[in-house]
Amino acid sequence: MLRIIKNFFINLGNLFKKPRTVVYPKEKIIIPEGSRGLLHLKLDLDTLEIICNGCGLCEKVCPENCINIKKSIDDKGRVFLEEFYIDLNKCIFCGSCVEFCKIGAIEMTYRYQLAEYKRRNLKFEKMDLIKQRDYTVRDFWFK
Repeated sequence: MLRIIKNFFINLGNLFKKPRTVVYPKEKIIIPEGSRGLLHLKLDLDTLEIICNGCGLCEKVCPENCINIKKSIDDKGRVFLEEFYIDLNKCIFCGSCVEFCKIGAIEMTYRYQLAEYKRRNLKFEKMDLIKQRDYTVRDFWFK
């Protein structure tokens, strides 16, 4: 009997507390700093070229093998990134590619709502990964 009375008062106290959940999608939350979302290839702000040089380290450290890189050599003998593909069907958003990139050419955005009806829509190439940067922590929900 004592247990029933104790649970009654616990439930009565919870009745007047503010709820801890939000009514999604009507209410939005602010994405915390350091969250892992869709990958983004950074651009050099001076030349507007991709910083990635195609070294392939991110491809090697990816535990799910979801990154494919094709590199080429230009006239001056420099290696440059020709194609960059990521398959989000396989990606577990572990962040290893960002962590091991020596030149910091990859970052994770705050775009995590990536639900699609067709699997082919979750395969991104180099130009798709450049365009994704228009989301920041605060303005993600307002677009």
